[in-house]
Amino acid sequence: MHLAVLLPYLIIASGIALGLARMRPAMRSWGICMIGALSGPVIVAALFATNQMLSWYLVAILAAPFATVFVLIVRDLSYPPINDVTTDTRNPPKFTAALRATENAGRDMTYPQSFRSKVRTDYPYIRSLKCNEPADRIFDRVVEAANRQRGWRAHYANAARRTVEAEAVTPLLGFVDDVVIQVSEQDGMTCVDMRSKSREGLVDAGKNAKRIAGFLEDLRHGGAGDPEHANLIPSTVTQRGALS
Repeated sequence: MHLAVLLPYLIIASGIALGLARMRPAMRSWGICMIGALSGPVIVAALFATNQMLSWYLVAILAAPFATVFVLIVRDLSYPPINDVTTDTRNPPKFTAALRATENAGRDMTYPQSFRSKVRTDYPYIRSLKCNEPADRIFDRVVEAANRQRGWRAHYANAARRTVEAEAVTPLLGFVDDVVIQVSEQDGMTCVDMRSKSREGLVDAGKNAKRIAGFLEDLRHGGAGDPEHANLIPSTVTQRGALS
């Protein structure tokens, strides 16, 4: 096998390794992986240009990372061009602890006005959860649910404000999203609202909406098997694709 075939995979592996090491910003790790994927076609063109023999089998191996990235990019572009999703677009939960993160220094953490209509249109299933149970009891369940989420680091819980904040980290490249969940009393009912915001990138490939839908569904079923908590929060996440 031609040694050049290994180069794209070595570059991609180094990018993933840096991501696992939590290099910041995570876009650098992503960029290294993109360079690795793009290097495949470049190597193929260079080898053909120098009249070196290269079987179609080796060409396919070199082109595989590029083809995979191309498919992923096309898929990602099919999602709405937003990176901040919330259940309540009129009065979205506000970040407190996330403002102290180094990566958020100088960033405008207010909810973008331009995202409000897009979230309502493209993610109609992302909405508040309401129930008749006491707000303090629901807040305790929110804290428990946040602590058991894989890849989350719940770093702020304020019982007085009934607010929880966490950092959600992707497993490979280490992208971080800021999450805030707020429990409030509205019109005699307890309401759970949530917001998930990407720290890097202009699009999120639907990750924030999926995270919110997944968390609220987990919160609803968190007491499964416990008669006191079973079906505590009625399901409002029933739209097709909510957890896909």
